[in-house]
Amino acid sequence: MKDIKSVAILGGGPSSLFMFKRLVEAGVPDITIDIFERKHQLGAGMPYSTEGANDEHITNVSGNEIPELVTSVSDWIATVHKDTLDKFHIDPKKFNDYKVLPRLLFGQYLSAQFNMLQQQAKEKGLEVNVHYNSTVTDISDYPDHDLVQVQVNNENKFDFDQVIICTGHNWPVKYEGKVPGWFDSPYPPAKLRLKVNHPVAVKGSSLTAVDAIRTLARNNGAFGKDANGKVTYQIHPDSDRFKIIMHSRNGLLPAVWFHLDFSHVQNAALLCEE
Repeated sequence: MKDIKSVAILGGGPSSLFMFKRLVEAGVPDITIDIFERKHQLGAGMPYSTEGANDEHITNVSGNEIPELVTSVSDWIATVHKDTLDKFHIDPKKFNDYKVLPRLLFGQYLSAQFNMLQQQAKEKGLEVNVHYNSTVTDISDYPDHDLVQVQVNNENKFDFDQVIICTGHNWPVKYEGKVPGWFDSPYPPAKLRLKVNHPVAVKGSSLTAVDAIRTLARNNGAFGKDANGKVTYQIHPDSDRFKIIMHSRNGLLPAVWFHLDFSHVQNAALLCEE
């Protein structure tokens, strides 16, 4: 890093957050860091913003599994406004780092951590420029001149000593919009807020499939509990033909335990090959 004076981080999601943390902690003087984010929020990326989640979606990691940032999830929860916590049914007195968060709330946590790291960078005298609503449309490497050129929104060009690519998830669209009733992915999940009075096929049986099921189920029925505390599901009268059929290459549900109350339940106990 001794000869590096300018670094660009392409993308402003979770990967960018951890790269930025390393640069801030490195203590390299006189370095300029530019962050290019195609949306208007840092930290959340696709998985923890409305591009990848609705209110009903939860993370697949708990606070204790997250590498150290500025504050822990449980410490941050204690600072969140009551209205936000009530929206996600979270009691801060009962929350700890072994619990999972709703994904949209976790996105707010990551954004808060990014803001704190920006403050740390400022205190260390690092120059940080954040470019919102900036889509990187081209990257050109000029090794003979020891620089990399980044083009944004097909217009402006910026020169850097080093570029770190953290552009995250990109879901290709192949049949969606061409074949009626077909979705290439469940993201953004807002598109699955549908009333569907017919069977639905889900290709896959891991977390992405569970995301789709959560949204479809809540828009075509309601969850509740009976007198014994057992969870029930009641299909809406106008969705009486609604059902979901999952299709998996290996016949298992590899990540379903993240969505269950009983953490000791393992794959072999859920569904055998037969």
